[in-house]
Amino acid sequence: MRTLLAFAVAAAVLGGSPAQARQDLAAQPEADVAAFRRLRTEAAKALTADDLDRASELLTEAAGRVPNHAGVTLLRARVAAALGDMSGALDLLGRLARMGVAFDPASDPALAPLRDLEGFEPIQAMFQANRRPVGADRLDTLATVSGSGLSEAVAYDAKRERWLVSQVAGRAIVVLPGGSGETGPFLAEPLSLGALGMAIDAASDRLWLVASAAPPAVASGASPDAASMLLAIDLADGCVAARHPLPSSERTRGPGDILLAPDGAVFVADGLAGDILRLEPGGSVLTPFMEAGLLGSPQGMVMAPDGRALIVADYSSGLWRAPLDGGAPYRMAAPDDANLIGIDGLIVEGRSLYALQNGAAPQRVLRLTLDAQGGRIDAVQTLAANLPQIDQPTNGQIVEGRLVFVARSQWSAFTAEGALRTADPEPAIIASLALD
Repeated sequence: MRTLLAFAVAAAVLGGSPAQARQDLAAQPEADVAAFRRLRTEAAKALTADDLDRASELLTEAAGRVPNHAGVTLLRARVAAALGDMSGALDLLGRLARMGVAFDPASDPALAPLRDLEGFEPIQAMFQANRRPVGADRLDTLATVSGSGLSEAVAYDAKRERWLVSQVAGRAIVVLPGGSGETGPFLAEPLSLGALGMAIDAASDRLWLVASAAPPAVASGASPDAASMLLAIDLADGCVAARHPLPSSERTRGPGDILLAPDGAVFVADGLAGDILRLEPGGSVLTPFMEAGLLGSPQGMVMAPDGRALIVADYSSGLWRAPLDGGAPYRMAAPDDANLIGIDGLIVEGRSLYALQNGAAPQRVLRLTLDAQGGRIDAVQTLAANLPQIDQPTNGQIVEGRLVFVARSQWSAFTAEGALRTADPEPAIIASLALD
């Protein structure tokens, strides 16, 4: 749920018990994400003061904390060029191109000194290739959702052969019968909060839903002070069977993503507060699984293939593996040219992770291949990018060999305050991507 991060204010621990892990984390001087943000801010101040050498040092240290951050890589290239380090600037620019970023270096005045260098034209060609459409032959529109409801997640009710779509601004869940695009209501009563992440528990015939006072929901009538909730809803009649308020936090709450574990536990990721909560099977109270401070903005979650950990997309720093036994979470290693910042939705099938990346240019659907233990990312492949259907993709699910996902969510149609930018936005798109 990159979504709520965009509405925020602009801009590993040792093994053992969860309590011990939290103490160890608190004892550390600074987590990587916090250090990265501090270093980036200090670098901006150094640039304002025209202290290029200091800015370069700070940005290099920031890159060591959060590798392959496209924005920092570009800024480092600009600073290197300004310092006269043309070889270093060209290397950084090539790294940015290999990360798959769509960018035109020839139009950037700060990079003008590089244009006549040997090696610039091949890098420019790579950037041009990064702007080409990918996956048009395998991406179809399953349904469109008209209006300005702002679609966030999809879930397939196999028993009734129907798709459910959650709406943030619409504060509702709509049904797509047979994927025809003819929407209808699902909930027995309207929601007082925005509907976000969903997961279906077929065994109990219930839908788990994260409900939050996101700005678009507030703009459409939700109370800004309403407590975020995890709801259990009967699939048969759309009635709310149980409500589980999220515990209070020192930070603003903004939950969005959800995971139903095989044992029936439910995990909720809060992209604003920065923590992950767990509801034990049969439990009534959400408790901390990962407390705030380690991740910048946790989003999509999946169960690791070995069943021993969660894999979490941190919008700020990439993918993390969080052991279920309370062991030390760690950022997963990835290829040197992997750009994994800005991932929202995650879907797993075997050793393949499918990632919906909306915090990058271009916005993409990625296949990430895990190693045999599920602790490292061995390969990254772009399945879809630079297509008109893809605009702020959020969440999805694999059904019968196809990845069905919210391709155009309508988040870009809303301001940071939750107001519509236009009275008649383009309809949301639920797309279907054929997988190999």
